[in-house]
Amino acid sequence: MPIPPLTTDGTLPPGVHESTLEETRARFGAFQESHRRPRLFERFAEVERSGRFSAIVVDGSFVTAKSAPEDIDVIIALRADHDWTADLNPSDYALVSRTALRRRFRFDVLLASDGGEDDARYVEFFSRVRDHAAARKGMLRINL
Repeated sequence: MPIPPLTTDGTLPPGVHESTLEETRARFGAFQESHRRPRLFERFAEVERSGRFSAIVVDGSFVTAKSAPEDIDVIIALRADHDWTADLNPSDYALVSRTALRRRFRFDVLLASDGGEDDARYVEFFSRVRDHAAARKGMLRINL
């Protein structure tokens, strides 16, 4: 299913909208007045190449009408069979390190087990509209 049109507020309609990496690149990862969007999008491609993750849920101004998004909020879903007691190797850790991602790309990243309690809680939290308690906005889920 294609990514739905943005609302008059410039956000996705409420809900989690399934998307492919290529659909997301075409809609939100292309050049728009600056290289900001393509640079942010490239991090998604790095996450996909690692093979450790099942999905990325994307929120923040990246999935809005803003031509130069200020931030991006990401829930990275680890595969259901991920061993939470094992350490991530250094290259995978660099992909999910909140400090490194925040410094380099202004990402806010959370890790969750795909379909787990944390996943649902994070999605509910990020769907809220700041300063409007009852309002909700949409986000994208890129299945890897």
